[in-house]
Amino acid sequence: MIRIAKWDLERLIGRILSNEEIMDYLPRIKCEVETISEDGEVEYEATHDRPDLYSVEGVARNLRYFLGIKSRNYKFVDEGVKAYNMGIPRRPYVAFAIVKDLELDHESVRQIMQLQEKLATTYGRSRRKASIGVYDLDKFKMPVYYELRDPDNTSFIPLNEKEEMNLREILEKTEKGQIYGHIIKDWNKYPVIRDSEGKILSLVPIINSEDTRVTMYTKNVLIDSTGLDPRTVVDLVTIMATSIAERSTSKTIVFVDTIMPDNTTLRAPRDKGPTIELHLDDVEKILGIKIDTKNILKYLNKMGHETVEVRNNTIKIVTPPYRIDIKSWIDIVEDIAMAIGYDIIGIKANKLPPATHPGRIHPLEYISRLIRKILVGYGYTEITSYMMSNPRAQLEMFGLTDEKIITVLNPKMDKYTGLRRWLTPGLLEVIVENKEKQSSMKIFEIGDVAILDPNTETGARIERRVGIAITHGKATLTDGLAIVSTILNRLKLNPTFEKTYIQGMLPERTASIKIGGEEIGFVAEIRPDLLYSLGVPFPVVVSEIVLNKLLIILRQ
Repeated sequence: MIRIAKWDLERLIGRILSNEEIMDYLPRIKCEVETISEDGEVEYEATHDRPDLYSVEGVARNLRYFLGIKSRNYKFVDEGVKAYNMGIPRRPYVAFAIVKDLELDHESVRQIMQLQEKLATTYGRSRRKASIGVYDLDKFKMPVYYELRDPDNTSFIPLNEKEEMNLREILEKTEKGQIYGHIIKDWNKYPVIRDSEGKILSLVPIINSEDTRVTMYTKNVLIDSTGLDPRTVVDLVTIMATSIAERSTSKTIVFVDTIMPDNTTLRAPRDKGPTIELHLDDVEKILGIKIDTKNILKYLNKMGHETVEVRNNTIKIVTPPYRIDIKSWIDIVEDIAMAIGYDIIGIKANKLPPATHPGRIHPLEYISRLIRKILVGYGYTEITSYMMSNPRAQLEMFGLTDEKIITVLNPKMDKYTGLRRWLTPGLLEVIVENKEKQSSMKIFEIGDVAILDPNTETGARIERRVGIAITHGKATLTDGLAIVSTILNRLKLNPTFEKTYIQGMLPERTASIKIGGEEIGFVAEIRPDLLYSLGVPFPVVVSEIVLNKLLIILRQ
């Protein structure tokens, strides 16, 4: 939840807003208003793909464009400022930026801190993927250095503390150290940022120094982001710098060139987003309404985009630097739709697009329903789990160290960092969660999995599978073979079973399922040592059948 003061929003926009206007306008820029209190505090949630809206500055900037209120552009300048990355193998990247001529008060400092924390928690994955620091630039001397230090012989006063502590004590004694210390606790040396005179600015990614605290008297700030990949740290620095610059009288943002250990340079922040070509025919095709070029230009400006060229049926657009959600032309079309208003599009379109073929159940859904009916008839309980999972559940737990899953760029939770590649982990999780309540279980799930496949256009393919799990005191491979044979016999198919090997399963009790020589799945007993580590007292038999393959066979 993000909290902003209505008066502060009005101050940044330059006009008074009624509560009704806030309730109307914010959803149009992907902010869902929860409450507006009597004292004028607005609570809202922004979508995960718009981290630039995690503070009042970003909301005000977007509303100014949306309402047609002009404001000065940012002034990006190159003053030859440098920083030095001395090499941190386990957290290798750092980016910096400077914002000048700030006018701050208590509320604006609170918003800066809120934005810093929200970005580090969500986009930075609770500081493990990336973290952010903001410092009063006038309290130390550039250049700054990102380096490793001995935790017992390096000290500074942590933020909100009164006494100097060494780095190890900071992890043990401060609140932030106790929460985030696990990220670096096992390192021999700890990462810090220091200035040219040796003053410590922060223990990365834990806490800043009290000596460089940003206050309402701060006029210039240095922003840093450290993390695991260069794009992420530049993204975060860019969002922070452009948001804080909304509080600057001159809107001045200074580039900082970070010299890497190999003498290459990482410059931040970005001064513009990607350049994208938009074809008007694509806009009309997606939205279902005709829009002339003049109006499209108006809508693009309403969402903060800069038009650099209009030629024939194509518009070339430069996107704002803080819009990290813009990847291709389809994202621009979404912005146009929001600028018009989805309700207006519905009125203008006046009807739904014509159907291209008669409606009918998809064959894959038909076979899924049929198998579901068979399993329920034999006393199995259907479970449903998320398609999102994580490498530990999908791979590491079963010893699949050489395999990979498809991971997402910016997960919001550690439990959901990628797409599942098989159903067995989800079935096993249900058994683990219910082992104290039931000693005997027969469960199944029908769902999609994502398999890495370099031969496809996207590098992955989606498979529909049925997964089955059986557990009780005397469960054996025979239980799995029996239910698989029953399902396939009901479909008038005669399966054969051949011994195979699957990591995490008992080698002598694992079989592939084949029909006419085509492998369509497996049935196996899970290794007892794995079950013991999870506290499951009885054997567990699992099976998976690829329904896409089964459908092809049934069509022959």
